[in-house]
Amino acid sequence: MNTSVKILLIDGNVADAIGIRQKLAESKSVVFSTRMASTLAQGLEMLGTQRFDIALVDSQSIQTLSMPRLTSLHAIAAETPFIILSKTFQESQALEAVRAGAQDYVVKNRLNASALERILLYAMERHTAQKRTALQYSISRVLAAAVTVEEAEKHLLRVLGEFIRFELGQAWHRDLASDTMHCVRSWHSAAGGFPNFVAASRDLRLRPGDGLPGRVWSSGAPACISDVTKDPNFPRARVAAGEGLRAGFAFPIRVGDETLAVMEFFAREAHELDAGLFDVTEDIAQQVGQFMARKLAEEEKAIVTNERLMILDSASEGIYGVDLSGNITFMNRTAAVMFRCSAAETIGSNSHRMFHHTRANGKPYASQDCPLTRALAAGDETQVEDELFWRMDGSSFAVHYSTHPLAISGKITGAVVCFNDITERKRMEIELRHAQKLESVGALAAGIAHEINTPVQFIGDNTRFLQNAFGDARQLMDKLEAVCAEAAGGAVRKETLQEVDAIRKRIDWDYLRAEVPKAMLQMQDGIGRVAKIVRAMKEFSHVDRSSEKTQADLNRALESTLIVSRNELKHVAEVTTHFGELPMVSCHVGDLNQVFLNLLVNAAQAIGDVVAKTGQLGRIEVRTRSEGNCVEVAISDSGGGIPEAIRTKIFDPFFTTKEVGKGSGQGLALARAIVVDRHGGTLTFDTEVGKGTTFYVRLPLSEVPEPREAVAK
Repeated sequence: MNTSVKILLIDGNVADAIGIRQKLAESKSVVFSTRMASTLAQGLEMLGTQRFDIALVDSQSIQTLSMPRLTSLHAIAAETPFIILSKTFQESQALEAVRAGAQDYVVKNRLNASALERILLYAMERHTAQKRTALQYSISRVLAAAVTVEEAEKHLLRVLGEFIRFELGQAWHRDLASDTMHCVRSWHSAAGGFPNFVAASRDLRLRPGDGLPGRVWSSGAPACISDVTKDPNFPRARVAAGEGLRAGFAFPIRVGDETLAVMEFFAREAHELDAGLFDVTEDIAQQVGQFMARKLAEEEKAIVTNERLMILDSASEGIYGVDLSGNITFMNRTAAVMFRCSAAETIGSNSHRMFHHTRANGKPYASQDCPLTRALAAGDETQVEDELFWRMDGSSFAVHYSTHPLAISGKITGAVVCFNDITERKRMEIELRHAQKLESVGALAAGIAHEINTPVQFIGDNTRFLQNAFGDARQLMDKLEAVCAEAAGGAVRKETLQEVDAIRKRIDWDYLRAEVPKAMLQMQDGIGRVAKIVRAMKEFSHVDRSSEKTQADLNRALESTLIVSRNELKHVAEVTTHFGELPMVSCHVGDLNQVFLNLLVNAAQAIGDVVAKTGQLGRIEVRTRSEGNCVEVAISDSGGGIPEAIRTKIFDPFFTTKEVGKGSGQGLALARAIVVDRHGGTLTFDTEVGKGTTFYVRLPLSEVPEPREAVAK
């Protein structure tokens, strides 16, 4: 099979040129098509407008064979290898020529047809190998520098188009949803481009087997068309003819057995592509396929990541992530707003040192005591009901937060922290507790007024008695002053003494002398009783607005609550107390007063149902004791007990067995929240139908990090 090679011969010596042309014509295996140029300028012009496979340049055609001239020749005809011809061998000239880019340096009179053919074919093969090496290097650089598939394809179309000397290149991508291919971008080398052909390509949606991209997609192998205008399976043939396109070449971009894309190229002239080009494009296709698969995976991951970040940013709670060292890895918009910072400035910083460094009392919060640090070390989930987070501006806010470990292949890599600002909720809870306490006091107001009215009434009676007694005593004192005046003059008249005795008998001085001290003692007792009730009301009505607990005497708190509720209790039960010796307890005493009142009122109402039937007073007993690391308050009643069917519901909000208007169902729910959630204690009960119920409030003497549930014993 003969191979056709286009040669440009630049030689000003006509005889030498004819001799070279004659030797080329003698070739048996290659058909050499030779064009002549007598000067270098003429040759360079022809190289700029026509395509040649190789150029033969006579050294005399270059007036002075120098590096700059040869370099300019190589620059203008970079795609065409050239060989320097010389009449005589000059080693320095040969080295200069090769260094400037010539494929070889040969002496004319040493050439025969066979040698010349071999030199030309070897030079062309070396040039092709050099170009392929340069192409591989260029492809590697493009893929290494490109950030996106779009950027890579843009440069790849240019590099490949210039390598195979085609004027137009296009990239087609596969759409998995519609199982079609569509043109996504183009490159062209000719001025003005091929706008109609590019537009026609953009409008096409090709299925496997359709057109040049479709047949490459279907076969999974490169394909070339010598004249696309005559190909029956080329939908753009008419547009191609209109813009002068003829040759077409395409190859698939594949990963494994799957075609991701197709690159196609077109030239104005028919091209014969050698089989080696198919091997080169196959290697390039593998490189590009791996790059595209990696970039598409990265883009998909980025899309998923962005979607997750958008989801995180749309959450109403603050969310941030930490690594095993507690350093922040991400933060959503809500968290950044709460902390009054930007998410970017927190990345890589230690979350404990930034947001959790100080306790509510102003003392440093050691990292090893932080629940998040402990959760990271243990790989556990944790929830913290009420702590402080600190903003970047130095202010703080109350939060409820939870931590959830992150694991990869079973290995803990960090954690996610979710938190809510509960400042407003806490304020509302305080106001709710205060309102409920005032409601309780309001419900007891009539009884409290009665309890105060009794001592106030006899204080008033005794005051009026003392006022009258003082008036009588004043008459006696006036007459005694007259006796003293007469005695100072020498002698007291008998009549004056008789008048004193008469007044003494009339005002019944012996009675007054005996009763006035008693009346004063009764007044002191009444004032003491009123003061005790007022003090009890003041202590009972205390509102815990701080999140910090204080040391309190629970026995005294119970006494105050019993005084406040005395009128509610005395009509249905006899109250006995057995107070043990208790240590001071760290607690919210105002809230516990509300718990005790709720339990006492519930006990009175339970007994009231029994009293209504029997007419006999019931019994309420209040006991306290210290047991181990906790204190226990027990409130027992002799009511009817709690039916078994509702025992699991009594702590539910709004659950009540009382008739409308006599209970909201919030009393025991509030008691449970205060004892269990705020104090880390327990609220339990023993009950027996027909005999009564005992509620047990147990409070820890030391802080308990996790609250426990209120359950029946």
